[in-house]
Amino acid sequence: MAQCQITLVFYVASLLVLSYILFYKCLPLQKEEETEIDEAILIKYQQQALIRRQILNERIDSDGYGILYNVLVPEVFCKNLIRVGTVGDGGKWVCNPTSLMSFESCTIYSFGMNNDPSFEEDFQNFLNNKCQLRCIDKDDQTPATMDRLKFVNGAFKKAFIGPRKDDSINMFQISDIMAEFGDQKIDILKIDIEGAEFDNIDNILSLPICQIMIEVHGQTPKDTLNLLRSLSEHEYYLFSYEINGYHHHLSEYSFFHKSCFSEYNVKTVYGKYLSSDK
Repeated sequence: MAQCQITLVFYVASLLVLSYILFYKCLPLQKEEETEIDEAILIKYQQQALIRRQILNERIDSDGYGILYNVLVPEVFCKNLIRVGTVGDGGKWVCNPTSLMSFESCTIYSFGMNNDPSFEEDFQNFLNNKCQLRCIDKDDQTPATMDRLKFVNGAFKKAFIGPRKDDSINMFQISDIMAEFGDQKIDILKIDIEGAEFDNIDNILSLPICQIMIEVHGQTPKDTLNLLRSLSEHEYYLFSYEINGYHHHLSEYSFFHKSCFSEYNVKTVYGKYLSSDK
């Protein structure tokens, strides 16, 4: 009888310990996963967003990039942020690319190759060639580059990207190229077209694109800020940036369109400051 009582007490104690673990250990973890960012930190970010916007409105000038780069922070939190491509020049920061594995189909566009398909290769290798890859450059690529693209489900088109279509100089709008390939949407857009992004930004913003990785070739800090603002005014949120230590007017920015947040499990907005909320 005494042995049965001891066994019962041990059993009850075990249940109490298990209940403690579940309640005090597991539940806080679940709460943290749901909120992602501490509420007090998030409030602080949102308060600072107003100050950042004011500084950019009042103090940006053409003498240097210090003010712009000191103010920059991500506007949204990406839980699974990863650099795709080389660790050095040529790599791009992408948000949660593994989400694409659950898509029925996906499309990557790359404007500006310069015989370096390292980003495109790494992306496709990471996703087991899941996506359709479209690569465009104004110049012919070497046979070796063409072979590398073919191996990762890539198609290449030689074309100038411009604000209008002009067959006489082989110039096409991005929408023309999408129509040629039969694409309705771009999931990932990498664009490095040596300053032509300024002439093409209106066309880019008219298209359904989820993530944009863009190298901006601004002549002045104001030029760069205006392009970033154009993206922001069309509901793109900055989630990563990379300052070029050698050439400050050439820097990398990664943006996410608001309509695609749920597809990539983006839940937390730090605070929008590159433009005002509409």
